[in-house]
Amino acid sequence: MYFTLLILVAIAFLAYKHFYWKADAWPVNSIKPPKYQGHRGYWKGGAQENTLASFKAAKDRGLTMVEMDVRLSKDGHVVVFHDDDLKRIAGDPRRVDELTAAELKQIANIPTLRDVLLSPDVPRFLNIELKTNKAMDRRLEEKVARVVRETDSFTRILFSTFNPLAVKELHRLLPQVPRALLATKEKDPANRWYLKLLVLGPYVHANILHLDHRYVTANELRRYIKRGVPVSFWTVNEQSRADELLANGAQSIISDTLR
Repeated sequence: MYFTLLILVAIAFLAYKHFYWKADAWPVNSIKPPKYQGHRGYWKGGAQENTLASFKAAKDRGLTMVEMDVRLSKDGHVVVFHDDDLKRIAGDPRRVDELTAAELKQIANIPTLRDVLLSPDVPRFLNIELKTNKAMDRRLEEKVARVVRETDSFTRILFSTFNPLAVKELHRLLPQVPRALLATKEKDPANRWYLKLLVLGPYVHANILHLDHRYVTANELRRYIKRGVPVSFWTVNEQSRADELLANGAQSIISDTLR
């Protein structure tokens, strides 16, 4: 009887945490995301996504913030690239982590995160999405944090990732930089149920959610905001949808085309 009661209390506590948790307070003196962010820069005009050229194109369009993706090269550099291999961008089946940063730059024009942070031609503010699904390996988070420290980019950066454990590690490494937990309800073997349902959301020190707009209604957005969870949305390319989300309290819109 006593054991059963403990189980029921634990379930009730976890349910309460799941439905009523609030995001961590926004770090003082950190970046405040603008209304629109360029998704992987601006590449609709012909520049390759996630390159210095696409980030410059975004800046030229008047965007003050771009979203980008980072992962590790074979030699441990943080490089800016979305996919885990070069097939889509360069027609090369090799994985990013099978090639050095120099080889990636030569084959597919892939910059390092340091290149981007030191370039005068990119927007001032950067949403850095860490592409990692590792449960134990924290090398990407550590190396990203090192580059941010060495380039003194603390106030320019917002981190985002689908990996709740990476969010928690980023809180440990750079608590002064805001952190977004990404989520979607898209059907994909890698998108486990606990990721879809944000089960770990209350425990990883996220400051904001970045959600796939296709799976969130205006009412759901208002409920998030009412309980103290800011939300931004990706990838919104229709102005009417962006206007609806912004009118209902969305903090920022990540888009391929809007500004």
